[in-house]
Amino acid sequence: MSERKTENQVLIKIGKLIESKRKALGKRYNSREKFIDNRSDELFGSEDWISLRYLYNIERGKNWISIEKLLLLSKALEVDPVDLFAEITAICLSDRS
Repeated sequence: MSERKTENQVLIKIGKLIESKRKALGKRYNSREKFIDNRSDELFGSEDWISLRYLYNIERGKNWISIEKLLLLSKALEVDPVDLFAEITAICLSDRS
């Protein structure tokens, strides 16, 4: 997936939301790498579920998140995927007003 060349404020807000939810899980998950590694071991049978670069690009507002990754990420963040999608939708809609 290619990186965006221009800043998109909606993507930046979504990225900050994801990052804040990750950090709210505690010190064990403060770094992206530890979050991915720990969650891989704890929830995904040590399987690769998201790349460090992809998570970085989401949290920095450079990429949209795919539905597949949104579902995996909601599990890793311990949030209901419907609630996470609703929060993302609210960010998108608030930017239009």
